[in-house]
Amino acid sequence: MSYVTDRDKWLTRATEWVMYASAWTFRYLTWPLNTWTLTRMFAPLGGWLAWKLPYARDRIIENVDHVWPGLDDTEKEVFVRANGAQTMCLFIEYSRLDKVLREIAIEVDGEEHLRERERGKGAIIVTAHFANWEAIRFAAKSMGCECGIIYRAFNNRYLDRFTLDLIPAAGEPVLQKGTGMRGLFAHVRRGGVVMILVDQRNSGAPFLDFLGKPAETVVAAAELAHRTGAALIPAVAHRDLKDRRFRVTFEEPVTGDEPIAMMQAVNDRLSAWVQETPDQWFWLHRRWRTTERSQTLEEDAA
Repeated sequence: MSYVTDRDKWLTRATEWVMYASAWTFRYLTWPLNTWTLTRMFAPLGGWLAWKLPYARDRIIENVDHVWPGLDDTEKEVFVRANGAQTMCLFIEYSRLDKVLREIAIEVDGEEHLRERERGKGAIIVTAHFANWEAIRFAAKSMGCECGIIYRAFNNRYLDRFTLDLIPAAGEPVLQKGTGMRGLFAHVRRGGVVMILVDQRNSGAPFLDFLGKPAETVVAAAELAHRTGAALIPAVAHRDLKDRRFRVTFEEPVTGDEPIAMMQAVNDRLSAWVQETPDQWFWLHRRWRTTERSQTLEEDAA
């Protein structure tokens, strides 16, 4: 049995505060610089850190081995460094999200899927932790379509506060998973638009295929679309560092009468994005952890 001491709590709180202070310091010191300049400067550092820090390197490789076994050590290093570079870009963009809105160029494809939904009906945009998903809400806002978001709070209470000060720049309302579900339903039912990231593991959710492996997948987005008549629209943003722009694609809405089947169709779309540009997905998540644990238990029982 383990116990959390007062010293452990103090160290955790102190570490969280240092991370929060570092985020504000970075934002303040780099504010005069253009965001694209910063990402080009710091992306290689992100790749180096991802490879040198065991926590990041081992987590990324664990996930990649689970999905695509057989990569050699050189291929894994190249992949980890590329993914770390993209993750660094994301952190920089989030630290100055209110400024990014004024600096980034966005190329939009498939905007008709968002504009031409059934009159008076809302829309649920489903996406993944891919490149910078906030570019999708920027794109919607530029089209005159305010897009809210439902998000999972950070474990670090200070960073959560930091982020909450910035997220509304891309659109409102900003709703929190759990406590914000009632507000989410009301917003969509009134014809509002909201974005939900659906690629994180949630214990107890149905197992659906994701990148060829069973993964617990929450079906709430499809259920909400089914109940309200809202359009369920997959959307993705690709970061193009070379041309200093994001390419946002609103795909054809997913339809159907069975929420689970609808979410499997969504997972298929997400899988295609990752297959196309794997380094831009956030591989640090423990997407398949429950699957691996269940398989281990079954092997032990046998």
